[in-house]
Amino acid sequence: MAGPDGTEGAEPAWAEAAREVGLRPRAAVAAGEVDAVVRERFRAWLEAGRHGGMDWLARDAERALDPRRWKPWARTVLAFSLPYHRAAGGFRGGGRVARYALGRDYHHVLRRRLERLGRALRAAGAVTRFRAVVDAAPMLEREWALRAGLGFRGKNTLVLEPSEGPWVLLGELLVDAEWEAWPPQPPTLPECGRCTRCLEACPTDAFPEPWVLDARRCISYLTIEHRGFLPRALRPRMGDWVFGCDVCLEVCPFGRFADDHAVEWGTHEGLELTLQELLTLSEPVFHRVFRGSPLRRSGWSGLLRNACVALGNLGRGEDALRGALAHPEPLVRGHAAWALGRLGAPEGLAALAAHDPSPEVREEAAHALETEVG
Repeated sequence: MAGPDGTEGAEPAWAEAAREVGLRPRAAVAAGEVDAVVRERFRAWLEAGRHGGMDWLARDAERALDPRRWKPWARTVLAFSLPYHRAAGGFRGGGRVARYALGRDYHHVLRRRLERLGRALRAAGAVTRFRAVVDAAPMLEREWALRAGLGFRGKNTLVLEPSEGPWVLLGELLVDAEWEAWPPQPPTLPECGRCTRCLEACPTDAFPEPWVLDARRCISYLTIEHRGFLPRALRPRMGDWVFGCDVCLEVCPFGRFADDHAVEWGTHEGLELTLQELLTLSEPVFHRVFRGSPLRRSGWSGLLRNACVALGNLGRGEDALRGALAHPEPLVRGHAAWALGRLGAPEGLAALAAHDPSPEVREEAAHALETEVG
């Protein structure tokens, strides 16, 4: 009997329960330590500092290498993916947002489905303990997706599915039942071959070599995870990306035939704002406007910081940026100063350079005066 993805062999008992909660049955593999090569590469990546400010990756490194160190009762990992490909989008009038973040927060959507599956399996007596995993856990999700045969490792470090390419979101369900691996014969998968489009297209040269990402140069990391001032040399290369980046996904040949899933994910109403309007939001209003959106991950000051950089690179928004020079957050004031310098609009920068209480903002304003409009 053919399985749900064309694999041979009878489906396991959990497959129908997965479908009932909106998940496509993909694979089950035994919980255990990741491969030795993966362990060595991960540790070397951390030692090189390529995780940037994501300190939790180093802190939880040993637990991430074996889910049993985190959940000793784990015996099987059920691996899933959700496709999300759709047309590019962003804020009204400009300011791009990664496609996965244009609609509902996938963390909530996928986690709820996984938890519903876990509860259904427990109610049926199939498991006693379970844990849904979607990003926020000490687990190398891509490695488990690869081990489960959901796809292959792209040179941009993403999991590439043969049909959807890189446009997939990953999730796992750890269970305390010891089940046989499924499908029994993992599918034969293609490879990147000689293609290097993703490496060549990266605006910030975030790939020092194939299959290696330096997060410190990645626009996705910079706009979402990085909490401080953005590296000044990289700002012009970030273009108008306000949250995340899709460049290395957009050029991947394996994603060119992916279906459109916009209807399934919807479009968040917060994207009806312009970047200029975004800069006027107070923190409480920001959280209210972006409730249910992944964009809250950047934080209020982080997203507004990104908006300043995007406006500077787009060459517009002078009035809004000048208003942002009085913003309560130094992070926003400093990047607004940089953007105004990029626009060749020095008014207000001299006063900021002389009197702002933040040394970082004073330095940003002085640098904008000297190098951008001087």
